This record gives sequence, structure tokens and C-alpha cells, in this order.
Amino acid sequence: MDSERQNHLNSAEERYLDIHEAAEILEISEDDLWELVRKHEIPAHNIAGAFLRFKKDTVEDIKNKWRIERELFPEAKRPQAHQSHLTSVSSAERIKDFWYFNDFYVVCSALVVVLLYFIISSQ
Repeated sequence: MDSERQNHLNSAEERYLDIHEAAEILEISEDDLWELVRKHEIPAHNIAGAFLRFKKDTVEDIKNKWRIERELFPEAKRPQAHQSHLTSVSSAERIKDFWYFNDFYVVCSALVVVLLYFIISSQ
């Protein structure tokens, strides 16, 4: 009976990974793995309400999925934090954007001013 129980516990241990083992398989940091769990991007299981575990099959499937995505959709090189990828905006472009987003309000304000002028001047 003891050997059956021990075999069952060993098979359960082989099927579930702790956060360190899962992060090692996925080749990411434990903090990144915690963040993915928090965002519900990786399924995790709480055991006894205290221990976070991951199914080994699920972790391996996710690793394969990420590998396939990297190979099929390679990302462009991301700019470094100290590199600015924004260009300076000229005054003409700022005025053009302002007019594009606020033309209705500018026209309505001008119309109100003209109507007020006629109302005040007619009295």
C-alpha cells in the first residue's frame, strides 16, 4: 500500500512543476512568470491554497507555442529605453492636428461670438 501511495505521489510530482522549474523550462524569469499568471495568460493551480503549481504538459505546450510564434512572426528590433523613436513635431503639424480635432469647437465659438455681437449691437 505504501509503495502504491509513493508511486501516486511521484507521478503527481512529475506532472506538476513549481514556479522555479516552470520559469526554467519557459526560459523566463520567475517575476515574468508571476506577471503572466497574474494576467491569466498561463494557467496555474493553487495546491492547498499556498503552493502555485503548473502542469508540465501545459508549460511544454506554451513553450512550443512561443517558439513557433517566434519563428513565424519575428519581431522587429525594439528601441532601447534611451533611444527616442519619436521625431520632433513642427508647429505647422501641431496647428493642423489642433484644427483637425477641434474644428467644430472653433467654428461654433466664432459663430457664438458673431451672434452675440449682433445681439448686443442691435440693442
